[in-house]
Amino acid sequence: MTVGWSTTFMIAFYSLTIVTAIVYLSLMTFQRRVNMKKMMENVSGKLAAHVTLSAKDVVNLGRGFGLSPKSSGDAIYRLYAGTHDPISFDALKVLVSEIEKEEAFDELPDEVKPSLSRIVKLVDNSNDPSDKHILLPITTTLLKYVELKAEQEKVKKQTYRAYVITVISFVVGASSFYLTLKTPSQDDIKKAIQEVLIERSANGPVGK
Repeated sequence: MTVGWSTTFMIAFYSLTIVTAIVYLSLMTFQRRVNMKKMMENVSGKLAAHVTLSAKDVVNLGRGFGLSPKSSGDAIYRLYAGTHDPISFDALKVLVSEIEKEEAFDELPDEVKPSLSRIVKLVDNSNDPSDKHILLPITTTLLKYVELKAEQEKVKKQTYRAYVITVISFVVGASSFYLTLKTPSQDDIKKAIQEVLIERSANGPVGK
């Protein structure tokens, strides 16, 4: 084992790690597109059968195809932009309107979304102008909570990544150090050559 070999090993290891990450992310992106296409076909079939869908149905259907609520909404927007059937277009127009109302609370916890959506409907039917701002303090407080929670999750992920990188670096560094120790020094090489020469001298010329 030589120092050059250990360096080559480290380069190959890091290169393989990067390539694996790129391939994994590419496969995830490709799979998401495939799932979105399947969902669009599924929704188109339901609309053709005159099935009424809600924004909640879109989220649930998306989960069935392994999609996030945002990706599910994007699938409906694409379907809405691409349809030319008048009946499907009208149904999708109503569905998109519902999704837009839900998107106002996208960053808020899922457990409060139904209640907030219900409050929005009550406010829309209210004749009191002051009711139009009733959600402002609630959503402001919830958004601060979400920001703090997101920051906490971000710190956790960064800590985990740092831990993984530290472990990998330690393993690679330890392997390189071991290979370096196992690499023969110049004195070891000279000693080995001298031993070979002495042994040959003791045995006499080859062929005798």
